[in-house]
Amino acid sequence: MEERNYIPFSQREGFELTPPQLKIGEISKDLRRLLEYCIDIEFDRGTFHGIEGEYFTSAWERVAKDLHVLFFKHRSSTYRGNVDKIQQAVQHVTQTSKIGELFDLVEFFARHAVCSQELKVELANAFVQARAAYRLVDGQIIAIGSAEQAAAFERALEDAQGESAARSHLLSAGLALRNGDWAGSVRDSIHSVEAMARRLAPKEKGLGAALKGLEEKGHLHGSLKQALGKLYGYASDEEGVRHALVFNEEASVDEADALFMLGACAAFVSYLVARTTTPVE
Repeated sequence: MEERNYIPFSQREGFELTPPQLKIGEISKDLRRLLEYCIDIEFDRGTFHGIEGEYFTSAWERVAKDLHVLFFKHRSSTYRGNVDKIQQAVQHVTQTSKIGELFDLVEFFARHAVCSQELKVELANAFVQARAAYRLVDGQIIAIGSAEQAAAFERALEDAQGESAARSHLLSAGLALRNGDWAGSVRDSIHSVEAMARRLAPKEKGLGAALKGLEEKGHLHGSLKQALGKLYGYASDEEGVRHALVFNEEASVDEADALFMLGACAAFVSYLVARTTTPVE
């Protein structure tokens, strides 16, 4: 079996169907771990060991005070500059806090003038590495996916329970998205639609012919046919997307493309599944 076609047990059995990029409102253990690690390294940069213990550098003393007063909402008169206590308080947030407080903390560090550029780059990379549903851009955390895309994907998997080919391609598209294979995700998203279209029009060869047959029989609105055709044309024209055996050139698609195509194709799969009760003869 080709490695590209392998689907892990957790996805095959329905435990981890949705790619992490679509899990809006959730924080993975990987993301928590990476964020905590980035901040711990910054603490190492901003502290030094003295005769009687560990102290903040003169520059990072301001960060610590701002954390105490502006983030944790304590009175300035209670600040003691205790490195261990402040680091433990930060770790408590990274390990246990809900998404709102954790992301507020990340933005605090990302926007603070004294924090190092290394920290800001590493925090941004943590979101990418964890395949989170969010990204850190210019000191602000933004969602890259949407609840609607997630709902469309999950609904299509449910609708396509009896359509093994389409469902398998949707699962593969989700796995490719999880693994950062943007071109592979787009390709399998398109294949899922193609599988359903040919299921409805078994005598037709190729997606274009199947869509034309569906339209002629009154099972597909012309506008939907055009939209599907354009999606298919995009995948066919983009080097490395439709033609998986081209290794010398990387397809010029990115995560946003893959997210959009997964959501759009999933919605089309659900629509076509609903048409299976009236197949084209």
